Amino acid sequence: MSKSRGNVEDPDALVAYHGADTVRLFLMFMGPWDQGGPWNAKGIGGVSRFLNRVWAVALDPHGVDPGDAESGQLPAGQGREEAEKALRAATHRTLRTVSEEYAELRFNTMVAHLMELSNLLQRYRGTVIAGTKAWDEAVRLTLLMLAPAAPHVTEELWSRMAEARGEAWSSIHSQPWPEVDVAAATENEREVPIQVNGKVRDKVMVPVAMAQAELEALVLARPKIVAALDGKLPLKVIHAGGKLVNIVVR
Repeated sequence: MSKSRGNVEDPDALVAYHGADTVRLFLMFMGPWDQGGPWNAKGIGGVSRFLNRVWAVALDPHGVDPGDAESGQLPAGQGREEAEKALRAATHRTLRTVSEEYAELRFNTMVAHLMELSNLLQRYRGTVIAGTKAWDEAVRLTLLMLAPAAPHVTEELWSRMAEARGEAWSSIHSQPWPEVDVAAATENEREVPIQVNGKVRDKVMVPVAMAQAELEALVLARPKIVAALDGKLPLKVIHAGGKLVNIVVR
């Protein structure tokens, strides 16, 4: 973008339409902060949707998406205790990573990791863990992590949540930076995609130390996999280093 080339775009129009926080986050998300790059406003809608997700999980934790059949339901294989543990683990892993990314000015990956956490919160929105202690902690830490980059939206959400709890107002920007719960952040579970002939058919959360034979038995018993096999016997089951399981059939 160059004034001499006549391709300068006034940010005021984008700010007026999307808001200052959305534009700021988009600039941070476009690429490495110290490298620059060609300007293209095409992806700004994704950042806007991200902030809308944060708004929804903060102010309407029990809402569901009528267009999503899984909305309001815990992921397969998770009970309430497992879901709360998974959410806390993801939240504190994100906090650990985002803290490092702020310090190293890796803003694009910082925004990406907060987007991932907001997606997880959206997945748990409307379920039995919405509004629990683990949920409230995850939302609070999400806002604190996002506050330096989106100061206006987070200040408004922080204020509304305090008012709903009957608490006196205090600025989110006067809060101390949160500390990582190292025990909660320890990765003791992993998500394993399950493929049938190379196409992902299901995903399952399993303990990191689960034996290969036990994992294979669990995978073959999954309802979606049983349906995908349609009575066919696997020719082989390929384990890709614990990262995925691929079932090969004729």
